[in-house]
This record gives sequence, structure tokens and C-alpha cells, in this order.
Amino acid sequence: MSDAAGLKNLDGMPMSRDDMDQAVKTFRGRTLDEVLPQIRAELGPDAIVLRRREGLAGGVGGFFQKSFVEVEARGPLPADQDVEMRNDRATAEGLRAPAIQALVEQAAPFADALARAEATAADRAGDVLMATAAAGPGLYGPQPRYEAPPEPVVAGTLELETAAPVTAPPPAGPDRPAAAAAAEQRMVAAGVSADLAADIAGEAAAHGLPFSTPKQFKKLARAALARRIPVLSDLGPDRRVIAVAGAGGTGKSALIARLAAAYAGADHDVVVVALRSRDGGCALAAELEPLGVSVIAATDAAQAARRLRHREALVTLIDTPALGSGDARAAAALAPELRALGATEVHLALPATVSAAAADEVAAALAPLGLTHLALTHADQTARPGAPVELAVRTRRPLSYVATRGGVEPADPATLAAQLVP
Repeated sequence: MSDAAGLKNLDGMPMSRDDMDQAVKTFRGRTLDEVLPQIRAELGPDAIVLRRREGLAGGVGGFFQKSFVEVEARGPLPADQDVEMRNDRATAEGLRAPAIQALVEQAAPFADALARAEATAADRAGDVLMATAAAGPGLYGPQPRYEAPPEPVVAGTLELETAAPVTAPPPAGPDRPAAAAAAEQRMVAAGVSADLAADIAGEAAAHGLPFSTPKQFKKLARAALARRIPVLSDLGPDRRVIAVAGAGGTGKSALIARLAAAYAGADHDVVVVALRSRDGGCALAAELEPLGVSVIAATDAAQAARRLRHREALVTLIDTPALGSGDARAAAALAPELRALGATEVHLALPATVSAAAADEVAAALAPLGLTHLALTHADQTARPGAPVELAVRTRRPLSYVATRGGVEPADPATLAAQLVP
């Protein structure tokens, strides 16, 4: 590879293009004031800025991007220092020459007169500008305001060596309507995380607005959110064995009772297994047996299997022992029992009022059970069930049922989205 313009490194050897490229470093920050201290700290006060570029980065769907400044710089090369020293030495020797000294002495009177004339002209120009400003627009309309050219960017004491920066083109796509920010705020207030809210609003703006108007943005955001909420599908007409898990007080047993009552009301054969229930299934039996639903109490899966023998119910519901975020080992021990009972679905009962952190903790602890669905309980206690809905979106576990004190119904994405984007 050829030498780089005859430059030499610290060892006196010719400097290659690769050496020159390695000496150049790229710095990036939000503003130039943030980048310049980094350049001085790493390359010294005599660093040379070679190029500056401004642009936008990040965001979602062309929105919410942040500006950045990228600067390429290098430290002074040995050849630069040699040239500077030679130039300074040559300049000093030239100024000491007898002919130059004579010319300086002859020009001194004229230089003093020229300085006085420039000062007088500047004063008069200032008076004229002040008088023009005081007189108003005048006959020729408003006068253009003088703006000083931008000062060159420096790193240390050296000026920028390249042309003006190139600004990145604006992002493609429609402008973000004001309704997008309002929709984000509503989702966050309903318990949805800021990241998911921004993603939903960005999708609605990028892929919904081309087919609608900003006035319909709330509807577009609801549709974008509803598309992401997984729910029950492809159940078919076959038998179902459903286990419901959850911590104490989550409405787990109440969900079992609501489901059993709903199927019994449609004249379907339903049986409930109260597995290691504290009251032996008495509460469930008192509520469901008048409706024709059998409640079987069992201390383990083997006993429950014997009592379920010869039963061919359309729906078998298993009320599991209460397990919370600190019961991971108990969940691992319970998992084989549920498999032995033929449970093909394991629904985690989550109150609509649960926080995102608590929902994550209990889902992680009960993961050994092989959770297949999430069920929303206590849905009448809040209109903002953002955390459990977002857990379903994030983990892709379908939301199965929404239970209230008055009953239960299959989860509907449109209804949930309307609650989260009111």
C-alpha cells in the first residue's frame, strides 16, 4: 500500500493509509457540546475534527426518534508537529530580515491612519443602523436582519477542516397526531407499560392512519391493541379437563364455581375436583350441588382418579391448592398430579387489580405447572386491568375468561382494548 502523502510515524517510518485510518476515531452524542469534551479527553487539546454529521435514530415506526451528533476526529500526527515547527521557524526568520523590517517601518504611519479610519467608519455605520431601526420599516418595507455566520467548530484550538454537516432526511410516514400522545397516556393510566403504549400508538399512526383520519385515532389504537391480545380459540366439541391455579384470594375457587354454573346452566355434564382443599370442598359443594354439579374432594391425584372413574363429563374442573410467588417447589410437585388427572389446560387466575411485578412473579413461580392460559378475576373491581392483559400479550398465553361477582364470560379483545384505551 502506498505511503500517505509522505507522512512518517513516531519511529520515522513512512505512514500508511491504514495507520491514518486507525488514527481517526468516531465520537457520538446527543449534542456537539457533549461530544467535544470526549474528543479533548481522548485525543488532547490539539485534536483535529475531520467531519461532523447530524441525524435521527431510534423510535418506533419512524416516530419518537432522537437527534444525535457524530464527529470524526484524530490527534495531531508527528508530521503535523514538524510542519508547524518549520513554519513557525521560517516565519520568525523572515520577519527578522532587513528588507522586511524596512517595509514595516515605512508602512507604520499608514497603518495607524487606516486603523483610525476604520474605527470612524464603524462608528458611523452603527449610527446609521440605529437611526434606521428607530425610523421603522420606511418606504421599502422591513429590512432584513443581519445574522452573523456560524463560528467554526473547534476541538481544542483547531478549526473544523470539512464542509457543513449533512442533516439526515426526516423519517418517512405520517405526522404523529396529538391524539397519539393522549392514547398513550390513557393506556399508561390503565396499567399498560410505557413501552407497550408507545408501540401501540406507533402502530396505529404508521399503519392505521393511512386508512382513516386522526379523529379516529382512539379507535385505531384500540384495534391495534385488540389484535395483540391472545384469547381462547379452536376448542372444538371435545371434553376438556381444566385446572385453575393461583394464590389465595385471587378468586381461583370463585372462577371454578362460575364456570361450573355456566356449563350446568346449558345442561352439560360438569364435575369439580377440590384437590387438597382446606374445607374439603364444602363451600363449592354448597354452591354447586343444587345446580346438579358433582364436587369431589381428594387429597391427591390417585384418590381423585379413583373417584372420577367411569365419569365422562364434558368439562372437569380442578381447583388446585393455593400457590403463590414463593411456592415454586410446591408447584413442581403438583405438576405430575395434574398430568395424572389428564389436565390439558392450566389456567392462572390473576386479579384485574394485580401489579405488573406481582403478575410476573407468580407466573414465574407457577411455570412448572405448564401454564397454558391466563384468567382475569375480580374484573369488576377495576376498569384498568393493564398488567394481566400485558402479561398475556408479552408471553403469548391466551386470556381465557373474565370473572366478576355476577358471572364469567370468555375474554373479548375488543372489550378489553376499550377498557385500556377509554
